[in-house]
Parts: sequence; structure tokens; C-alpha cells
Amino acid sequence: MLPLDKIPLLRLMEIANRLDFFEQFSLDERKSLLDEKARCYICKKGQHLQREGEYDNNFFLILSGEVSIKRAKDKTPLGRVKPGEFIGEGSFIANKPRSTSALAESDVILLCLDREKLSQLSAKIREKVKDAIISGMAKRIVKLNDINARHQQQPIPAPPLLG
Repeated sequence: MLPLDKIPLLRLMEIANRLDFFEQFSLDERKSLLDEKARCYICKKGQHLQREGEYDNNFFLILSGEVSIKRAKDKTPLGRVKPGEFIGEGSFIANKPRSTSALAESDVILLCLDREKLSQLSAKIREKVKDAIISGMAKRIVKLNDINARHQQQPIPAPPLLG
């Protein structure tokens, strides 16, 4: 990943205004978070944003692009993360190693926030970040439950008759 130091604040604000993650933030709160505390990175297609088992406490919000999520033991990706969604919340919250790997499926621009930067935010903004993470995690659980329910409704084929 490469830091994006030259992305104008106005452009970041424009992107943030389109994402559900920021819907509870005032314009001043968005500006404060984007201008002072968060860092932006670009991850080129085919590069890892994070690897299973690594230890860091960065939380990544996808601003543009698409990321696939995978575990080493699985052959197929567990899912895809799109703009407005995030990765790394488990390690960020629990202070534990990464449980999955994340691979850029296209060029990805992401916003990175770590525990130290979170603690430097005003209490009001910090609570809104936490609320946005909780809301995003709840949406992810609902989505996974829907997928699981559809999967369970599919009929199981009968075993072949032995003759």
C-alpha cells in the first residue's frame, strides 16, 4: 500500500458524503476526521491490504474499489467488500491478529484509522465512528444470515440408488 498524501480534502469530503458510514457525521466532523486523524492509502489491484495472522490495529474503510476476503484454508473467497464497507474491525476492536486476508480486486483507495488516532478524536466523533462500525457489522450479520437462510432452503440431492 502506498500513502496518498496529495488527495485534496475536498475530494475526500466528496467521497465521504456518498458513503453510509458517514451519514451521522456533520460536515465539520467529517472534515476533522478526514483532514486531521485518518490516513488514506492506495492499494493496487492484486496487492494485499492485510494478511491472515498479521498483527496490527488498523481499521480500513473502503472509499473506492473492491476487495475480496479469504481465509488460507478456503479455496473460494468468503465475500467482497465495496465502497462504504470496511475491513479490519475485528483486529481494531479486539486487538488480535487478522482472521482473514484481504486482496484488492481493483485499485482501491482506503481510509485508515488506528487506535491511537481514534483516541485523539473528540468524544463525539469517536462515538460516531464506533456507532458506524457497529451499524456496519450489524448490516454484515443480516446479509450473512440471509445468505445462510437461502443456502439452507436449497434441497439436498438424494444419494444415488445402489442397485
